[in-house]
Amino acid sequence: MTDRPVMQIRSQTVPELLLKLYQEEESGRLMFRRLRLEKSLYLQGGTVVFAASTDRDDRLIRSLLRGGMVPLPHLLRGLEISLRTHRRLGEVLVEGGQLNRADLVRAIQDQITDIACGAFQWTEGTYEFEKGVLPGPESITLKSHGLELILEGVRRIESWARVQEVVGGLNTEYRATKDANALAKRAKLPSGEQQILSYCEETRTLEEICEAIPLDDFLICKLLWGFLIVGALMKA
Repeated sequence: MTDRPVMQIRSQTVPELLLKLYQEEESGRLMFRRLRLEKSLYLQGGTVVFAASTDRDDRLIRSLLRGGMVPLPHLLRGLEISLRTHRRLGEVLVEGGQLNRADLVRAIQDQITDIACGAFQWTEGTYEFEKGVLPGPESITLKSHGLELILEGVRRIESWARVQEVVGGLNTEYRATKDANALAKRAKLPSGEQQILSYCEETRTLEEICEAIPLDDFLICKLLWGFLIVGALMKA
């Protein structure tokens, strides 16, 4: 039984919804559905700790390949064993000596992040929240702060149209909020991104920010959106 009604996903739904659940320190399962795909994000105290997906591109094998942790032949042979014995791929690889436990944990945490950030790309479909539903105690969980994931999800958004809709034109003015430094610390911002908030201690236009900050302009615009969502920036 869901604790919130089934709702429609729009352009800004996912980041704003995750911030709301973070602020409310909710625990439970947030389910996104689009066509035949489903992504489930498990939150504890408002922070995403685990994720699952029916999308074949969200499987562990992708994280292992991308991280160069296991050669493809070993991965495919491990996958065959996994399917035949109904055991998890990671367990098969660790038991067979193709993967150490620390790398498995890192790969699963990368997979969780990828699944969660993938939901930020969705602009249609439905979502619902089931309070109190948590992953099993044996699950490897994500350790990052809730704000880190929200900002990372916005960083990975690929649609310029969605970003521009929020950040506005070159003359749009931004200013750091009184909570900017505290939020930046919680989100563990890299120094280059922290420069945006420092530069906006005085009111700055989008054009001025792009000229002054040594990051690519698309990333800057996505960061501005993310900072607006978490409350580190406001439009002046």
